[in-house]
Amino acid sequence: MRITFLLAFAGLLLAIALTIAWVLAETLFFPHGQLAGLIVDRNSLIRSHIDYLMMAQFIFLFALLFRQYSIIPPWWVMGASCYGAFFNPLGFLKWALIAKPPADAPPIEPHFSLQGAATFTCTTVGFLAAVVLIIGAAWRSSKARSEAFASQARADASAI
Repeated sequence: MRITFLLAFAGLLLAIALTIAWVLAETLFFPHGQLAGLIVDRNSLIRSHIDYLMMAQFIFLFALLFRQYSIIPPWWVMGASCYGAFFNPLGFLKWALIAKPPADAPPIEPHFSLQGAATFTCTTVGFLAAVVLIIGAAWRSSKARSEAFASQARADASAI
């Protein structure tokens, strides 16, 4: 069930990335269209697209490796990874659609640094925990195969 959730969430991230790609294509071919007028910072939209693609890939990889090694990831690992994977690129998307205030204006979002720190921390903790779980499972699997191979080699040698 958890692996299915991760795969579905990765699919959502990919769908968002593909939607942004269509918006980028539309605004490239029709730079004076109504949709292009909504985009304030095209570079931030490109960053959001790339970030959503990367996050989708990471979540897909984690889900497949969890499945490969029969790992049931803890809910907090999934929650931190998914929260960060969704909200990190959302910041770029927000910048792409909202005009920047003048330099001397008070900040629109005084808590953005706190929000950014929370999403970056969740992503880092969730992704690193997932990697630690996968490396541990791969290590144990490799060790078990080595021991099985050595045991089989001893059995074959004693049969001769």
